[in-house]
Amino acid sequence: MKWFWALVAALTVSTAAFADPNLISLGFSLRAPEPMAARQHAYDQTDLTLFSPGLQFWADLSQLEPGDHLVLRLKGPDGGILAERDIPIDLAKDRFFAFTGSKRPDRGWQNGAYTGKLQVIRGDRILIEETKQIALP
Repeated sequence: MKWFWALVAALTVSTAAFADPNLISLGFSLRAPEPMAARQHAYDQTDLTLFSPGLQFWADLSQLEPGDHLVLRLKGPDGGILAERDIPIDLAKDRFFAFTGSKRPDRGWQNGAYTGKLQVIRGDRILIEETKQIALP
């Protein structure tokens, strides 16, 4: 009977080792975001203004595996890339928070939509791809 429980344990471990990542939340903040604040919905009502000090695009994820890549990209209304990060995951992460962003340009923010894009890549597959927008009217 010991062999049965050893097999169950081995199968449980191998299944957990290949779990797909989960997107918990995604959003914007005007300053460097704090993981606990994001998890408590502190950035749910972020409003971008002409004079906002910065714009950060953040993601909270779980179940990342070694070899995964987390790519965060922030684009302006003209489609230009304001900020970008490619974060290689070297150790399994039960929970992972990351962000990228930009300081306010000298002339202030342009009117229009700012787009954040998240990708989680494992090998040659994109496991998660999400976009979110915030606009300056």
